[in-house]
Amino acid sequence: MHKSRQESLSDSYTKVYFHFFNTVLDEDYTESLWAQVVNAEEGKYRLDNIPFFVKSYALADIVYAQLQNEELVVQGLVAESGNSTLQIIFFKEKLIHQVQNKLESMGCDWEGSHLPDYFSVNIPKQLVYKPIERYLQELEKQEVLSYREACLAHGSS
Repeated sequence: MHKSRQESLSDSYTKVYFHFFNTVLDEDYTESLWAQVVNAEEGKYRLDNIPFFVKSYALADIVYAQLQNEELVVQGLVAESGNSTLQIIFFKEKLIHQVQNKLESMGCDWEGSHLPDYFSVNIPKQLVYKPIERYLQELEKQEVLSYREACLAHGSS
């Protein structure tokens, strides 16, 4: 499980917001993530959560955000972290913890969402993606889960 520093609630952390159409929930959506302030004057923030629904962003990416209606709204990517984000939905609830534990043993972090069968996975940049991809593809074939590569910084080789 990813342990973010958000609990410190110091001035060096803030919420940033993504506004987009959520294809999983089929609705306009706002997702908020904790972020470390890199340079507030320049609008630069480092993501400190694994995104649940937003695509093309990963844990530790540096984003550009502007204040709009009292929210820091992400406008774009400043620097990639090299991490990848997977988003997983389960069809067989009883296997969730087993899969989460296996992903942790492979070096991944994960965060659960407000939906009990849905979570996001961070693949750190130093990991080789292929074994993780093979593992999830096998589970998908067995109809245990479905996943999407929401932000893939790794090649699949």
